[in-house]
Amino acid sequence: MNLKKPLTFQEEIKRTFKRIFTYWAPLSMIIGGIGTTLGFYTLSAYTTAIGRPDLMASAIEAKSALVLWLSVISLLVAVYFLVLMTTSMLFGLSVSLFNDSPNLQADLVIVLVFPVLFGIAALMVMIFKGVTIADGYKLICVVLYGCLTILALRKSQTFREAVDYCTTIDLAGSLKSKVTRVFFLIILALSLIGTVISTVLPVSLILKAYSGEDTPEAITKLMLISIIFASMTLIPVVVFYTSKADLFKRISLCLATASVVSVVIIGGAPGGTLTIVYSAASLMKVRDPMVAKFLLTENYATEDFDTEVWDSVETLRTHPLVSAFPLFSFGEVLLLCPAKLVKTEIKDWPNKSAYCVLTKSSKTLQMPRKSQMKAAKNLTKTESRKSAT
Repeated sequence: MNLKKPLTFQEEIKRTFKRIFTYWAPLSMIIGGIGTTLGFYTLSAYTTAIGRPDLMASAIEAKSALVLWLSVISLLVAVYFLVLMTTSMLFGLSVSLFNDSPNLQADLVIVLVFPVLFGIAALMVMIFKGVTIADGYKLICVVLYGCLTILALRKSQTFREAVDYCTTIDLAGSLKSKVTRVFFLIILALSLIGTVISTVLPVSLILKAYSGEDTPEAITKLMLISIIFASMTLIPVVVFYTSKADLFKRISLCLATASVVSVVIIGGAPGGTLTIVYSAASLMKVRDPMVAKFLLTENYATEDFDTEVWDSVETLRTHPLVSAFPLFSFGEVLLLCPAKLVKTEIKDWPNKSAYCVLTKSSKTLQMPRKSQMKAAKNLTKTESRKSAT
């Protein structure tokens, strides 16, 4: 009977890359299709969020801009992935302290995950419900909870055996000094405390994306969502240490689980996707909050603009000169909005974008900025002419 020798980690990597190169053509088509779909979806999400889904059809004609847009989206998703997985990495660091007792790690990760989950829930309750509690007191509570957790874990036989094994000298067979044992438990406590505190990062993304009303019901809903999503970030570590597969498959399964968890959190968080596309729009200058003077050389006249929203609109070389900023600049599509609306929140844009003017980039000139002294002189001349008439 022939038994195949298990492949090493390096051999598994080589075999995986060989498979990728072998099936590169169909894989590239699949990746390209997913990327294109993601680009269309995120672009549609942004145009819908600002209340102008009609811009989508014209915008997708700009292929080069779409590629750049997808690149920025991918970069932001990667950043969000790292932020969301900070909790996983810290929890994995806590479990990795017991690498000297690999046979116990599968049971130990289950022992450790429950106090961490309880700590996450307690922290979320303090954040959302304990508004009057100072942040310093919240931190003290988390530290005390970490210390109590270590004391409570000492009641677990699995935990005691793992600590004893990891603090034992193999050659002599005798326990190390109490100082080493205490130091080991302090490091573990700090890792678990850091795991709980790090859940503030994914929760901050959820809160940043939220644009609804701050009612008690909404706060309770956000708190429950935050507890669930923050707890989900621990799943990849549990999967990694409880899996019976080889190291390569465990890592692959862990990364796959982490990707799925990130997609669920970003997609399930209220406004999560919108936060990414809104940030991408700022990085790519699709949305530029810098107010400037624009000369509209086609289709529009000065009387087309409501002075209550646009303030005074000048006429320069028979064309309207407006003070505005781009809310959507993609290829040839350019949506200019009045300077008064520059601080509008994203949730209010569906009602405000109707005041914006749609034009083409090639038919619009951004005028150079004039010095304050020059502007004051022009204003004085204009007032003098009005007085003379």
